[in-house]
Amino acid sequence: MNQQKLLLMLGQSLIGTGFFFLYIQHVRSVFETRTNIAHLTQLERESLFRGEDALYYSFYKTLTEAPDFMSGIERLQNLTDIEYPRNVNVIHRFHVLPELIIGALYHFLRSHQRLGLLSLFSCWRSDDIRLTLEYGNCEGQAMQFYTECVWLLGGFTMLLIYMYGLLLSRNMFGGIYAVTSYIMFHSFASKIYESPAARENFAFPAIFMQMFYLCFCINQLYERKAHSLSILTMVKMSFLTALALLCWQFSTVIFASQILIMMVPWILNSTTQTRLVNVFINEYAATHLMAIWLAYSMSDGNKRYIFAWQLGPAIGLFFISMIRFSKQQSASPPHDDSNIGFSLKILPMGFLISIFSFCTIIDIFEATGFVRSIENTYILYRDLVIHWLLQMKVNFVTTLTACKPEYKRMDCFQLWDFVKTLVVKPYCMYGVVMLAKFFRKWRKSTEPPEEPKADVIERAKNYILEDFLEEHHISMTDILNKKNEHVILEFLDLLAKCGYDYELYKKEKAKLKKEKPNDHLQFLNDIKKLKEQIQENHKKSSEEKGRDEIHRESTEEMVEQRERKEKTGNENGKKISSPGTSKRATTRLTSASSQETHASDSVDEGLYDYRQFHYVYSFLQMAVFTVIGLSIKKLFFLCFTQGCVLTSTICSLLLSGKQRNLFWSAYLYVFLASVIHPGIVNIQDEYYPNKNVANQNLQLDSMLEWIKMNTEKDAVFAGPVDIIGTVHLTTRRPIVNHAHLEIRQMSDRTEHVYSVFSRQQSSDIYNQCSQLKIQYLILSTKDCTNEINDECDLLSIWDDMQPAYRKYPQFCSELLNKNIPSFLKVFSNEKYAIVKMFSHSVQINLKFNKMPEKDM
Repeated sequence: MNQQKLLLMLGQSLIGTGFFFLYIQHVRSVFETRTNIAHLTQLERESLFRGEDALYYSFYKTLTEAPDFMSGIERLQNLTDIEYPRNVNVIHRFHVLPELIIGALYHFLRSHQRLGLLSLFSCWRSDDIRLTLEYGNCEGQAMQFYTECVWLLGGFTMLLIYMYGLLLSRNMFGGIYAVTSYIMFHSFASKIYESPAARENFAFPAIFMQMFYLCFCINQLYERKAHSLSILTMVKMSFLTALALLCWQFSTVIFASQILIMMVPWILNSTTQTRLVNVFINEYAATHLMAIWLAYSMSDGNKRYIFAWQLGPAIGLFFISMIRFSKQQSASPPHDDSNIGFSLKILPMGFLISIFSFCTIIDIFEATGFVRSIENTYILYRDLVIHWLLQMKVNFVTTLTACKPEYKRMDCFQLWDFVKTLVVKPYCMYGVVMLAKFFRKWRKSTEPPEEPKADVIERAKNYILEDFLEEHHISMTDILNKKNEHVILEFLDLLAKCGYDYELYKKEKAKLKKEKPNDHLQFLNDIKKLKEQIQENHKKSSEEKGRDEIHRESTEEMVEQRERKEKTGNENGKKISSPGTSKRATTRLTSASSQETHASDSVDEGLYDYRQFHYVYSFLQMAVFTVIGLSIKKLFFLCFTQGCVLTSTICSLLLSGKQRNLFWSAYLYVFLASVIHPGIVNIQDEYYPNKNVANQNLQLDSMLEWIKMNTEKDAVFAGPVDIIGTVHLTTRRPIVNHAHLEIRQMSDRTEHVYSVFSRQQSSDIYNQCSQLKIQYLILSTKDCTNEINDECDLLSIWDDMQPAYRKYPQFCSELLNKNIPSFLKVFSNEKYAIVKMFSHSVQINLKFNKMPEKDM
């Protein structure tokens, strides 16, 4: 048995490892096919990074260009190129933990080149004759090392999906189905090949690992019916939570939803004690508090983790568990229904405690001067919620963020294709299978029973007589006794009710035997509880001694009775031995083996109890991810990935039961019909997109080449948030704004930079930009048409914010077509334009701003 389990675990591990390497090769091939990166120059490769991705990769580039890792760390702690002229501690301000780890690993491998470890990640070697010799050599090794680490994390995510599906289904096919669904519809699940440096590519493996480990711990709690304080378990959970917090700003939202789900009352089995659940919940809440402290420490004291959204729910969950524990200690253990009712009553209290504790802590910190409201980086997301729910424009940056494609709502038609393929088809076929099983049973129940043959009836009666003789150790002459004759007649009546089916008779007889002892044991347990309540505490020691003596005497009597039974059994076996005895022994062995099989099936079915909380948690987390994904398109991959994991439950005994052959044959057809046709189309779209990404970057690449050739190395740039980070990455020019708009200071700077797309006067715009010390201003020509196309057009947003200026033309449109003092257009192509701003000394007769100046 142990060898079979070992072989099964080995087979499952090999399958998971195979999916790990398959996914890595798949993502690597898709990325190379879409970008043709091996045949690009270094500038063209770096221009593939946009927005936040370009900013984070520039940090990694700073680390790799440093002579050693510690020198790179010192540069990142005193960086003036991304928020010029302010000095920024990047480790404190941003989620750069992935870049630090990859950079440290890169420096370690580069310092040990004699070991040949870095050569495992061979660099791109282009065979394009248009490139110079320097690009034909080994070039771009740091970038390829970075992308390979991203692919490895993606493969680890695939392995976690397989393990999670295996945990929920307890079936290898369930894990395979979860992984196959994820790969076939990869365009829904991840954009890892489109934005390798995205924060979710690094944080989601840690989040998913934490979710899987949480479900594993809950499952162990149900199986073992015991729980002890484990420091190692708390350290693992805290480390995974802190790792996700340090990699992605949305991790705290996910963990806050997880804690709120853990507040839901556990639907407990009768054998699971409430005390065990309370102990586990206390440890779980403590791990989140430890993770917040760990993230605060590892980020050089970044105070945004004080504003983490899971802080309040963690405190509320801790108080809920304490209330439940005090309720249990003060009264007798309640039944499951009363426990659930009490938990439902204190749920609103837990939510109120979560909200008020969070607000109180923030107020205390602000009153003591430990934090300021300006350091709360989650205000932008709060304003986004207000924007979506109330349909009101809070401020310019909130509206600008809500108009980004990744922050828009999910397309309903695209969502229906996903639901139809992965949810509707499999569960509709499951309903067909269940209807088939129902009609099959109904047909058998309506059909008249077939009369058994005479030889079958006679053989079954003989089996019953043999069983009776063996069980009671008597001979054939003792059957004539009236008492034995009455018992045999009852057995024969039961056999007739079962249609003279001996196997069915054995099952019914076993049920009757189980029912009687259970009633008797329940009666004895009630008496025992009553005696324990009446007896006094000082008699406990004497009772324990008496129990030991009684137990010793009972064991001696049981041994003597067993010896007598063995002797009488041997004597009766000699008397009743006949040719039919050997046949009957074979039949008994067969029935015993079948009973063991049914017993194992019942045990397996017990493991798939839908009331176990790791199933409840997984489905509730899926519901939360669905709401988040429908609200923000960027986060829809959470809903899809969790959905792929939950589809594995259709392969479990929870749904299939004992009719496995019928179910598997129907389910295999559903699997092929649901996944292959749309899945192959999605894979083709990934490998062969309609537009080549490299062709879309031609206009941007030409502008970047012009900046590198025609501007000073210390020239200060500003521009749209989607490309300004790329400008800094490729040209290493200082910039005054970037894509992290949740930072309050950066939000104000971006609003001043984007004022060039408004209808304000030139003097107003110049005064705002000159205070930021901008020398070159980058414009997007598609936003400077002086026309309004939709509500997300920049001019439309500014008109809503400044209705008094609607009578004036758009400033950047005038700037591209006319000569305006203090502004000079120095570069332009089909998509972009660069305007140089003259210093204050060159400016002549500027008009003063009629509106009050904004505080910088």
